[in-house]
Amino acid sequence: MTTVTLTFDPDNPAEVEKARALLDRLVPAHEAPDPETVRQRVIALLRGYGEKRTEYIRHVAQASPGSADYDDLVAIVGSPKAVGGTHSAIERAWRAKNMPGPFIATDDLGGAHMDAALADIVLAVLHDVIDEPDPLRAATF
Repeated sequence: MTTVTLTFDPDNPAEVEKARALLDRLVPAHEAPDPETVRQRVIALLRGYGEKRTEYIRHVAQASPGSADYDDLVAIVGSPKAVGGTHSAIERAWRAKNMPGPFIATDDLGGAHMDAALADIVLAVLHDVIDEPDPLRAATF
């Protein structure tokens, strides 16, 4: 075990960036999973979700690469508190599947967005598995 002491002024953006660069070098880089692995994890994530969570995810994916409006998300799940709980539960489930990065990221105004490549996979899974499940494809898992 090694101890590293890092001292920087958190109010100085240049020092913060230097500290971040140093810490990034210490953390091993994550390899991006292949699209089929991501697809399987998305299927696993969506299985068992009810209509509100599924529609929340669909709305964010459809807005990609832009952001889904906070008011639209509140309308989907029912209340501002439910938006926070829904987002938190989805992110915990995504991390539990050992997937890198956020599944859905939020901005300062409460809007939500998803990586464009991930959104494409999510929309395909929603169509193929949730909306119009193919019983032969489903039987292979």
